[in-house]
Amino acid sequence: MAPLFRRFALAAVSALALVACGAAKGDSTKAPGANAGAAATTQAGELGHVKGDPDAPITLIEYASPTCPACKYFHDSVLPTIEEKYVSTGKVRFVFREFPIHGTVDVAAYVVARCAGDDKFFAVLDDLFANQEGIVQAAQVGALGNTLKTIAKRHGIETDEAFDACMDNPAIRDELAAVYQSAEQFQVAGTPTFVLDGKVRNFEGDYRSPEGFSRQIDALLAEKGAQ
Repeated sequence: MAPLFRRFALAAVSALALVACGAAKGDSTKAPGANAGAAATTQAGELGHVKGDPDAPITLIEYASPTCPACKYFHDSVLPTIEEKYVSTGKVRFVFREFPIHGTVDVAAYVVARCAGDDKFFAVLDDLFANQEGIVQAAQVGALGNTLKTIAKRHGIETDEAFDACMDNPAIRDELAAVYQSAEQFQVAGTPTFVLDGKVRNFEGDYRSPEGFSRQIDALLAEKGAQ
């Protein structure tokens, strides 16, 4: 795994590896850069992992780390409400994008999720968040590989050879790098960061609770006449 980690870190991760997860500093709502709006509409179907109706009136993009406690909280406590009320009803299209803010640990976890296949990505993601504490502890004691192998086996990556092939797959590295680079257009500096209807929203205020997030989505739907 080490060669993969070194190559990816040099390409994409090192600049943010020491940034704490959670909301970025500054305003809770920021306008994207000059090209970010186009990226939100043209890349959302190509980069990341999508749930919901492609023609939904609102797109919600999340940049997240599997080892970020705030991301786990959102995943466990806020996202289920959004999925039930808005994604499953065709009002919101949800796009998850990998943002490996904690460097090589996050990269390895996301490689497993991608290697399992598009149809299993969200199941692996659920598994990663459910076992977040164990993954972090394993990384601290040098046992990350074995811990991720155990998770991988639950999702069809059953042999050491298959696991190693995943870790050394250049196509997966390129995919992760493309997603990571897309975050620059939204000035993502922490996790989770949301791009809701084209605007960057940090994990603060209404965006920390199911009720608050729902208020924000309902307001946008009302503006679009899509409630």
